Amino acid sequence: MIAFALACGHTEEPPLGEEGSADTEPGDEGTSSGGGDEVEESTGETPPPAEDVPARGARISLVEANPGVAVPIGRDGEWVGAEGRNSPLPKGRDTAVRVYVDVDESVWVQRDIEARLHLVLPDGTEEVLSQVTTVAGDSSTTSMQSGFLFGVLAEWMVPGVRYQVELLEAGEGYEGLPEPAVAPITPAEPGYIGVEDTDLQMKVVVVPVDYTGPGCSTMVDTSEETLQRYEDAMYQQNPLTSIDIQWGPPYVVNDLDLSNPDDFFTLLNRAVQLRASYSPDPNVYYYVLFDNCGACIGDGGGCVLGVAPGIPDESMGAATYRAAIGTQFLGNDEVGIETFVHEIGHTQGRQHVACPGAAAAGPDVTYPYDGGTTGVWGFGVRDFQFRNPSTHTDYMSYCNPTWVSDWQWNATYDRIRALTSWDAASVGMPDGDAVLVGMINPETGEASWWTEPGFIADAVERPAGHELRFLAGDEVIDVESVQVEAWTEGPGITVRAPLPAGYDAEVTAIEYREPARSYLAPRESVASYHRPDSLTTAP
Repeated sequence: MIAFALACGHTEEPPLGEEGSADTEPGDEGTSSGGGDEVEESTGETPPPAEDVPARGARISLVEANPGVAVPIGRDGEWVGAEGRNSPLPKGRDTAVRVYVDVDESVWVQRDIEARLHLVLPDGTEEVLSQVTTVAGDSSTTSMQSGFLFGVLAEWMVPGVRYQVELLEAGEGYEGLPEPAVAPITPAEPGYIGVEDTDLQMKVVVVPVDYTGPGCSTMVDTSEETLQRYEDAMYQQNPLTSIDIQWGPPYVVNDLDLSNPDDFFTLLNRAVQLRASYSPDPNVYYYVLFDNCGACIGDGGGCVLGVAPGIPDESMGAATYRAAIGTQFLGNDEVGIETFVHEIGHTQGRQHVACPGAAAAGPDVTYPYDGGTTGVWGFGVRDFQFRNPSTHTDYMSYCNPTWVSDWQWNATYDRIRALTSWDAASVGMPDGDAVLVGMINPETGEASWWTEPGFIADAVERPAGHELRFLAGDEVIDVESVQVEAWTEGPGITVRAPLPAGYDAEVTAIEYREPARSYLAPRESVASYHRPDSLTTAP
């Protein structure tokens, strides 16, 4: 495990500790760890010289800050500004800083080198972290032992903090080597780390299922320890400054077989409607978590683990889609945490990512990395483990192990920032805006309808040949085009249309027409959640 130093000021102890090992190149020591790549610290036993001596024959080639994904902040002795960075750096997160070194092989002698990381806080306070390690040659991206690692505490990751890294001789006897033409310091003057001054929050309600089905009776463990593991996974893989996650009231399911795909999709229907019945703020995600005694949900073509009702835009009106379901176990393996991050990812507007040997519906063709790999090193700010980009695929893929790519990090940053801004501006769903929502499984013919606050953004496509008719007896009093979203798994669709002004007073039935068939429902079968007097108290 990588341990963050709690001491302030100059310290001879590396801020990143050791447990396990990291991926290596030929000649490097260590083995690969399946749960993530971890770091071996050097002992730094060589006594330092009496005075600071700039390291001879070495230079800093790259400095990366990693609050979840690696972001270059220094390269070849120069500060890297916004134009050279791949991802934002959220405030208030523990962050790993990795320093890569190149050596002049014509004069290089393997020896201990000290790296010092200077952090200059906005109030002028300076924190200095030090690490001594044996440098054999150029740092390798695949060997953690070949460079330097520092742990920057969350309290230091504030807007306006600056940094500088220098390399020094850690022992005596090398002062006679040629002095470097340029001191091994990056940057020459302290440069901004580039911490964002933006609040980034997610609100998540996890609804535990109290399930009784064929040969199975289970209740999801609602302990704080269980919730913490789900929180950690979501926080680590999203650019968040905070997360508000809580258990919702248990949801009883005793009339479904949750090993049967049709019943599984029925639970999705109920989960989305359950969210509507509480009418939470439009930026609250709901996730219904169940344990079906580890049974495979499928017909021999693979096991479905979770599903979302569609892939929403970032508008308040799309709150319908911020709900999903997932299983906690498959056989004896807990798959629930990765499924949770994946399915909530869909509700954040993210599509599947393609990876070898694991076909996924509707993969995003703009994903930039071959094989669905993550592209850059990842770092878990709660478990303090590194994730190798050559062995980890993006969490929106179906391959394992998974982590977040910088591409996904950037996309969710935009979504999280947008949804967080609603709280900052104290705005909510516009009064009077409401939609009719239907969830339809065309294979079984099951269709459920309800109303809830919401609207359909102007940019949302409404396909031709699909419409909702609002009837008063035999008279059609309104016709609306509809938004149609495919479920992220399975055969179903979610449809939405604006609710006409005369719905409460006049409408007696609704009819959904699409090219292949139509669905008629009497008004009394349509649940009503668009009025405050029809709602359940939200948890």
